[in-house]
Amino acid sequence: MTKKILNKKQKIVISIVAAVLIIAIGISVYVVISEKNRTTVALAEVTVGDITETLKLSGTVNSENRASLEILDGTYVKSVNVRVGDAVKKGDVLATFDTSSLGNVVAQKRDNYNAAMSQYKKYSANASASFSQLESLSKQIKQKQKEVEELQKKVDAAKPKDDTPETVSLKKQLTELLGDSKLAGEIVDRIFSSGTQTSEILQHLENIINGANNQISSILKLLSVSDEEKQLISAQLELVELKARQGILKLQSGDTLASLYLSVAESAKEDLDKTVEAVNALKKGWIAETDGVVREINIVAGETYHTPKGNASVSLDDIDISSLLSSVTSDTKDFSGIISQLFPGTPGGMVIEYYPLSATFSVSGKDIYKIKLDQPVEVTGATGKKFSGYVSFISPIASESGTMSITSILGSASGGSEVEAKAMIEQPDKSIIIGLSVDMSIDVETQKNATLIPVESIQYEDGKSYVYLYDADSRTVKKTEVTTGLFDGERYQILSGCSAGDKIVKIPSEKIEDGQKLYAK
Repeated sequence: MTKKILNKKQKIVISIVAAVLIIAIGISVYVVISEKNRTTVALAEVTVGDITETLKLSGTVNSENRASLEILDGTYVKSVNVRVGDAVKKGDVLATFDTSSLGNVVAQKRDNYNAAMSQYKKYSANASASFSQLESLSKQIKQKQKEVEELQKKVDAAKPKDDTPETVSLKKQLTELLGDSKLAGEIVDRIFSSGTQTSEILQHLENIINGANNQISSILKLLSVSDEEKQLISAQLELVELKARQGILKLQSGDTLASLYLSVAESAKEDLDKTVEAVNALKKGWIAETDGVVREINIVAGETYHTPKGNASVSLDDIDISSLLSSVTSDTKDFSGIISQLFPGTPGGMVIEYYPLSATFSVSGKDIYKIKLDQPVEVTGATGKKFSGYVSFISPIASESGTMSITSILGSASGGSEVEAKAMIEQPDKSIIIGLSVDMSIDVETQKNATLIPVESIQYEDGKSYVYLYDADSRTVKKTEVTTGLFDGERYQILSGCSAGDKIVKIPSEKIEDGQKLYAK
């Protein structure tokens, strides 16, 4: 085998190729190491566009028009055409009845009204006479009070004083005379409480000691009541009687009793009118006034309805209205308790929640100024279906907040106070359920050709907002304060700090520093 020997030229070429390979490998290794050590970030461009700030809220569905269809005692139910939860349309026949037995019910209500009016008129006629008697009686009471005061002074003046020398001596002598028995003590106490003059007691004591009279009989004479005391007791009893008569006359002539009689009469008229209206409705059958949903049914087809015992009618012919005044616990003329006893009403035979429904929601103290009455509202039901609505009520009073919305947290939170508001939901369906929550959104403001950046591009520090502007030439970032405007949940309007076309770090991390060199992805 012949060994091939390279010439000089070939050796040079091989050396050059080897050197190039070594350099290429070194450069490749350097590039790989450099790529691993440098920081790369995603960039976002500051854009121009339209933005609409929308409040994202949660509300609770309520009924705004609940109808309780009244059925009367003794009504025969011919048919019930709906079930609880059914949606009804305007004009739907809900139930039908046989009302042939209801004539007596109307008659009783009319008798009650006539009885209440009769008592009211009788009271009004007697009230003026009671008032004139009251004036005369008041004068008699003043005179009798003066007489009682004068008699009391005389009786008080006639009573001996316990601390005089004569009284102390008398107590000692009587105690020695009668002994220490319980009877002796009682007699001594009675003598000094009887009002007998001290000189008279001393005279009787002297006669007793000298044996001129029977001891016990003499002492018992001292226990008799004086004429002044008798007159005082009689005057006091007369005064009590006069004041009792005065109280009765005040009640008979006062505004409170007059108001009670009038309230009962007016309630009896209202009860009569409602009964007549209910009978007319039962004759026609219950018909839906507008679209809605059936909430409650308390009647059964083929059965006669009977009023619960607690709601039975009361006959006013058997009641003295003035006797009911004692149940009023204040002088505010609030007779609601009495009226509810006399006219308890009946539970609704059927309850319908008529549309529209409403949703009650709360708005932060700062955001409340962004909404106004009749402002459009979008409501999303449980199935995701959207319904139109409008703001129908804004409370003038704020309350402490229990929750916060996402819009308030990311946008314009303003502390813990909230204001309650209400929105009407137009043409709801079964997915809008009373008592459940619904999602709500309100467009509050729109800006066209606004400077916009993604919400995630902003960092917050010491109550201020910042972005990191990217300089493509130097590949460095600059921490820049910005002023924000509207917020739509994804983007912020920028009022100052950067301009359209600027590049910013899309999602800055906490490790990025002002002036740091970064590489764009």
